[in-house]
Amino acid sequence: MKRDLIAVTWSLLVTGAISKWAFHVAYLERGYKAVGGEYLVILVAYMAAWKAINYLFDSLEELECERNRRKKRSRRTARMRDYR
Repeated sequence: MKRDLIAVTWSLLVTGAISKWAFHVAYLERGYKAVGGEYLVILVAYMAAWKAINYLFDSLEELECERNRRKKRSRRTARMRDYR
């Protein structure tokens, strides 16, 4: 639950920043306020931010699992080495 809360917060912050930029650029391009393709940019930005933060969390979990697996291995007795 903590991971999802952090992911949603991060995604909304990134999307908010990109939406401000997209609305500003659209206004400069048109010269007046209207509804257009900037909403598509906002949806894509949210999806990209969501995927990126979840990829980061997954990578960190894999590193932690690998670290724990190495610690467990080091507690065992010495292994025979295969010098082929």
